[in-house]
Amino acid sequence: MGQRKATDEQLMEALTGRTVAEAAAFVGIHERRMWHHKARLARLGWSPEHNMHHRVPDGFHLKGASTLYKDGQPILQWVKSSIDLERQKELLEAFTAGFLSESEPLPAIEPPSGELDTDIIPWFQIGDAHVGMLAHSNEVGHNFDLKIAERELTMAMQKLIDRAPSCERCVIQDLGDMSHYQDFTAKSESGHDFDYDSRYPKMIEVCARVMRTIVDKALSKFQFVDVIVNQGNHSRSNDVWMRVFLNHVYQNNKRLHVLDNSSVFIPYRMGNTFVMCHHSDKCKPPQLVSVMATDFARDWGESTYRYIDIGHIHHRMVAKEMPGVTVESWAQLAPADKWAHDGGWRSRACLSAVLRSKTYGEKGRITITAEEVKDIIDKAMPGTQASLRRAVYSV
Repeated sequence: MGQRKATDEQLMEALTGRTVAEAAAFVGIHERRMWHHKARLARLGWSPEHNMHHRVPDGFHLKGASTLYKDGQPILQWVKSSIDLERQKELLEAFTAGFLSESEPLPAIEPPSGELDTDIIPWFQIGDAHVGMLAHSNEVGHNFDLKIAERELTMAMQKLIDRAPSCERCVIQDLGDMSHYQDFTAKSESGHDFDYDSRYPKMIEVCARVMRTIVDKALSKFQFVDVIVNQGNHSRSNDVWMRVFLNHVYQNNKRLHVLDNSSVFIPYRMGNTFVMCHHSDKCKPPQLVSVMATDFARDWGESTYRYIDIGHIHHRMVAKEMPGVTVESWAQLAPADKWAHDGGWRSRACLSAVLRSKTYGEKGRITITAEEVKDIIDKAMPGTQASLRRAVYSV
């Protein structure tokens, strides 16, 4: 018997009031196949003979159903569901494939002209950007949503790139958590709810657009651009997606190189200087030193200046000099969300570019604060944002 595809709605209609054999004949599939579909629909919460009539949403699976009966008739039902991680992965991959199929690779971008410094490599450090986070000024002191995140992050990075010296190569490093959440549930890996703005696909579109804007700007100034996207605990699957996206969009721009982020530890060697990158949700600073010295022993031994760049803690940790290496976390531009604000976490909101020499290690820094970014966007007098204060009741 020839088989044809049927939607779940068509399958449920066929099974209603019919035996499995009759339903299979009605739809035009083999009876064994119909038994398979019937079992699958039951796992999703639809089994009329057991008074189960409510399917769970796509991306979830049925965890259990409790029915309250009165005089033999169901009067109330609780349908309990949980995340189907495999299905969530399938949905993400499908969305990615669809998005990329409509995104033609960009034409080659013209390289910069003029003399370029071949020793200094500016590292543009994007601390946890949390695009997609929602914050209200009455609660945390600052407003934040998708529009604000895109506007401020792109402006800050454009200004940092403009202020950096003209060099042959630069590094754009996303230290993880570019996006505030990583799937349709808007929950953390441990199941906590987030304050989030808009829908998951919309957040992904903004993240992709922000990275394209930053990369385009960098390619117009530097001969070569290296991009590092660290896996963050808020954004892990999106970070893998971002690498794939950038490689696709810029496949005609051979001056761009996106480092593989399959591992949470990403090494970068530049002459006499060696850098290891990690979000630091998995491995804390003291242990990172051992990881770097063990996993990359040869590069450790051959280099004089060693650095470990981390994110995650949402503030600039004063550079900690450990035996043989300096560990430093980099601040974020985004304000704290309500959870961090109410927990007492405070930090200076800013982005930095660190100038690293292949010969002598770090040689300087450029920093732009959130207040300066807001003043530039608002075309306000310098210092306007810094002079603001939160409301205080006075008598």
